[in-house]
Amino acid sequence: MMASSTTTDDIRNTVRFTKTVDELQPHEQGYDVASKVERRNRMREIEQKIQLEWEKNRTFEEDASSGDEETFFCNFPYPYMNGRLHLGHAFTITKADFAAGYHRLKGKKVLFPFAFHCTGMPIQASANKLKREIEELYGLENLQKGNFELLEKKQEPKEKQGEDDIDPETAAANKAKGGKTKLLAKTGNVKGKRAKTQWEILQMCSVPEEEIPKFVDPQHWLFYFPPLGQDDLKQFGVHVDWRRSFLTTNTNPYYDSFVQWQFRHLKAQNKIAFGKRATVYSRRDQQACMDHDRASGEGKGPQEYTLIKMQLLPDGVQALSMRLNDDNNNGAKFREATTTSLVYLVAATLRAETMYGQTNCFVLPEGLYGAYQMKNGEIFVCSDHAAVNLAHQAGSDEGDRTAVWGQADHLIDLTGQMLMGLPLKAPNSSYERIYTLPLLTISMTKGTGIVTSVPSDAPDDYAALRDMQTKPELREKYGIEEKMVKDYNPIPIIRIPGGDEEIGVEDFGAMAAVTACQILKVRDQHDKTKLAKIKKSVYNKGFYAGVMTVGSHSGKKVEEAKELVKKELIQEGHALRYWEPEEEIMSRSGDKCIIAFIDQWFLTYGEESWKNSVLEHVRDKTGTEDGREPTGVANTFNAFGVRNEYENTLQWLGNWACSRSFGLGTRVPWDRQFVVESLSDSTIYMAYYAVAHLIQGDNNIKGDVTKSPVPDVSQLTDEVWDYAFLKRDDVPPDCKLDSDILQKMRREFQCWYPFDLRVSGKDLIRNHLTMSLYNHAAIWDQRPDLWPRAFYTNGHVMVDNSKMSKSTGNFISLIDAIAGNNVHLHVPIEKRKFNKVTLKSSAAPDEDAIATTKKPHGFAVGNMVSISKSKNNNGNKEITSVPSDMTFCFASSGEDNSTSTVVEMTAKNWDAHEWRAQSWTTDTVRYALSMAGDTMNDANFESDNANNAILTLENELDWTMRMCTDKEQLRTGDLTIQDQLFLIRMDECIMEADKMYLDMKFSLAIKFAFHDMRNHRKVYRDYHEKCGLAMHSTVIFKFIEQIVIMISPIMTHWSEHVWCHILNKEGSVTRAPWPTTSGLPKELLLQDKYLSDLVTSFRKQLTKKKKGGKKKDAATNNNKKKSAIIFYQPEYPSWKKRLLEWLSGQWDDSIDKFSKDVKEIKADAKKLQQSDDEFKSQKVFLGVVSYVIGQASQIGKVALLSSSPFDECQLLKESQAFLKTSLELEELHICHATNDEEVVEGLDTTDDRQKAEPGNPSLCVL
Repeated sequence: MMASSTTTDDIRNTVRFTKTVDELQPHEQGYDVASKVERRNRMREIEQKIQLEWEKNRTFEEDASSGDEETFFCNFPYPYMNGRLHLGHAFTITKADFAAGYHRLKGKKVLFPFAFHCTGMPIQASANKLKREIEELYGLENLQKGNFELLEKKQEPKEKQGEDDIDPETAAANKAKGGKTKLLAKTGNVKGKRAKTQWEILQMCSVPEEEIPKFVDPQHWLFYFPPLGQDDLKQFGVHVDWRRSFLTTNTNPYYDSFVQWQFRHLKAQNKIAFGKRATVYSRRDQQACMDHDRASGEGKGPQEYTLIKMQLLPDGVQALSMRLNDDNNNGAKFREATTTSLVYLVAATLRAETMYGQTNCFVLPEGLYGAYQMKNGEIFVCSDHAAVNLAHQAGSDEGDRTAVWGQADHLIDLTGQMLMGLPLKAPNSSYERIYTLPLLTISMTKGTGIVTSVPSDAPDDYAALRDMQTKPELREKYGIEEKMVKDYNPIPIIRIPGGDEEIGVEDFGAMAAVTACQILKVRDQHDKTKLAKIKKSVYNKGFYAGVMTVGSHSGKKVEEAKELVKKELIQEGHALRYWEPEEEIMSRSGDKCIIAFIDQWFLTYGEESWKNSVLEHVRDKTGTEDGREPTGVANTFNAFGVRNEYENTLQWLGNWACSRSFGLGTRVPWDRQFVVESLSDSTIYMAYYAVAHLIQGDNNIKGDVTKSPVPDVSQLTDEVWDYAFLKRDDVPPDCKLDSDILQKMRREFQCWYPFDLRVSGKDLIRNHLTMSLYNHAAIWDQRPDLWPRAFYTNGHVMVDNSKMSKSTGNFISLIDAIAGNNVHLHVPIEKRKFNKVTLKSSAAPDEDAIATTKKPHGFAVGNMVSISKSKNNNGNKEITSVPSDMTFCFASSGEDNSTSTVVEMTAKNWDAHEWRAQSWTTDTVRYALSMAGDTMNDANFESDNANNAILTLENELDWTMRMCTDKEQLRTGDLTIQDQLFLIRMDECIMEADKMYLDMKFSLAIKFAFHDMRNHRKVYRDYHEKCGLAMHSTVIFKFIEQIVIMISPIMTHWSEHVWCHILNKEGSVTRAPWPTTSGLPKELLLQDKYLSDLVTSFRKQLTKKKKGGKKKDAATNNNKKKSAIIFYQPEYPSWKKRLLEWLSGQWDDSIDKFSKDVKEIKADAKKLQQSDDEFKSQKVFLGVVSYVIGQASQIGKVALLSSSPFDECQLLKESQAFLKTSLELEELHICHATNDEEVVEGLDTTDDRQKAEPGNPSLCVL
């Protein structure tokens, strides 16, 4: 029975984007290719065999050198162990692994160790989440059945559902996509799907169902995932010394001792302090939330604002009191509080210096506000969001916060409409009273929900104020009287000299926003595109060029007056400092973080002398990176092209909270109520690699004392660590540690430190990598020679140009990539573009715009389209409705009527879907990763590269085996010119691959080491096939050995198999010496070019039709095999010899080019011709001069030789068979142009003989 075909709709609605090859059906698109796994499986068998050999032979284990051997120590930031490793981890790991493989080939002792990170909150948060799912939300039995309905007794009010159960990664993604609906709050997914539970996440990590309940214990994560990570990496073939592997936290007492030693040293050097600091804080976790504890917002910190206090005037208090709802006692409570306390609407601003220009205050009509009493009795009106932040900032310098830290003293809820039209007294404003007006774009989750209005310098404020002044119906809608806006004109406060050509303003004048809005003809507050341009320009120009024209700091530049005005406002009691996160930060426990003042231990990063010492280590000393003259001084640090990123980070990175209240990790040694934060314990652990195997014991990843040569951890005193790492001269007194172990610790550290290379994702520059530099500079403050030598950073990795995502099925774990059996649904992305779209939109903000296309568009509600060439609606828009197949609607950004609008959309072409392999082999994944990218830009793992590499490597293996088993087919003896040319081409590949490996440009390294080598082999092989000549044994086996060695850092298993089991070489290919070059002169390459140019030129001559010939006759003639003679001429005529000698005299060997300008040389040549009778007789003289000069510019002085630089006769006769085959000739003769003995009877060849010149023979067709 024939299987039913899968329709496009079936595929479009599928919930599975990944499945196994066994589940793939013959009728499904892509089956014929994706189901063929025989080659892949044969390759995997080879890889598994090689891995067993490596483990048996301890191939990658390295001990300290006893001599002066050159060493190379590279490492990778230990991955966090709350799941399996994925392709993103593998991409960065390969950078270190490829480098380790390369430097080992260069004869160095190489150490690449690896460990696993478990410190911090992520594991604790995941364990807590799973425990809650089992005990409170769903129940164990329901989870095991896949039933994710909340237990009845745990049902929450609708408005609360989903707030605690949403996973933070989904929450962050929803925020990024602008999701704010109730549906999103409940489901945690923009498509209305439920967010993944921790139970499901563990299932996706291939954790057996019966094992999952054990993960409520954080310790179980430590013992489950690190061994799997180690196994996955062993299958990935990394060149790691696994004896030195360990996991972090106090579960491993040896690492715990090391971290405590480090922190005691930092505190002794006053690098750690204690106090209250503005800190990113998770209320759910009740502690600081540092970078590694976050699901989103990594690298973001506190943003300081000035909280402006605008007093509600007495008649305003009375008006507000009358608007209150007395259904509960809160209204009375508020009224009573106002009898003794002043009420302030508080606004957070970054521009305190502009408060002189306040004309009104904005609130969101539909916004939810509250009145909150502060510690000093004052009542603040603001959003709940701001009140929560304020409550956690008690204890800061001003003290105007809530009475109890963390508790907002809430009096009553208010709406924005209740606040409309209230009179205020604004500090520094020249108006005695201003009023609250509506603004529809206020965010209630940023700032306080109250916005000051300075229309002279804020274009949005000016447009909104003008709307209220000129639109009576708008005032009526919100209950605003005309007197509240009529006479409130913008106040000039800042003079900005000059203008901005980009927005067409010649002079901003004293009211920049007003000037720009008038010149650009801003229509109203909905004219978003123009307003955005003006805002960007005015804010930038105002800060750097603006001059204050009012106030106590009149005449000062804005950037100077800014902090001074702020300080005055705070001292006078009109403002206070206030903090919020720079951007939304979500903790891994799913909590939206705030800024709190908390007691904490913190590292004093940014302290001047400490910072300067690190800057001195990092900055370029050679002068070559910024175009300056070289200084002759070597750099102490290699940032691989991103040195400025470190310098910039060092300029802003400040105090860093290094402790937290709970979580996994090491206790702060002197204050054990705190745990060392996860980034802070990860800065110098590279030194621990040197000794881990000596004190923990080989392969004792958990630090089990029963398996350790040092069962008593207390023997690892600070004095022991000092002796091992700080090179203290004297053995510690009363040292109980075995002296042999102590000396080995010291020797291992001295051998391997400083480390030569650390590789990482680019996101760690702003924290971990810079912190590592700081801490090395502190611990080894007297030994800068022990500080890190190089950091290499790369971008994130995409898969087939798409971001890795579980929801689309292209999130690939490492183990699935190299040992799985998966296929992935690939849906091509295509662009749809519609020109001359008719667009109609109303000025009303609540009315949608209507777009009409000339052909069916295929859009759906929710699609995002890009609009251009309209007046006010350019940019990305979400489709809100689709009335027909040729119309669609979206929310308008202002009145717009156009018939030439362009609409574009990037969409998936579901009809062209196909299933593709998503599991390959270790070497082919390593190869595809090497090709993915070598810069800070996001890289792209192309599955086609991995798929094609399977076939390529098998074919290469088959060819190599044929060469080895049938050596008699190869010739021996003297090398021909073609043999030598092939060797020189290989020399070029060796040298270029060497450079690229050294510079960590692995995509280019594999190009030279593999692709170009094989291309040159193809040319060599094709030549011999055309000649009917066997290839040379020495040359072929030199090629095999060289390519196997050069690609071994990347495709290690394949190379090892060929080296050991096909070539039968002794030892591992990973320890073979890097190939040496042949030493043959590169000038031989001229012969290669000579032959290539000859074939091209003669082919054109042979296929050229005679003028006047009939097409049929020409075609018939061209199909017949011809015979020909090649005439060669070893020497030029005397006049050309003399000319070349003269041109050689114009050449400067020191600069390898002509000593004069080309025009000058040609002018001199013209004079020379006129003065010389022999030259004068040659009409082509000046043409030859131009030609030779051009050739010399391309190929150098060799173009000026008066005879061929090689034996043309030998080359032509040796290549006779090749030329005959290539030119498809029946017969080919090689003749000297001036040798009378080589005369062809009955044929006049005079013209052809005369055309021949050295390096430019002629072809005579018989």
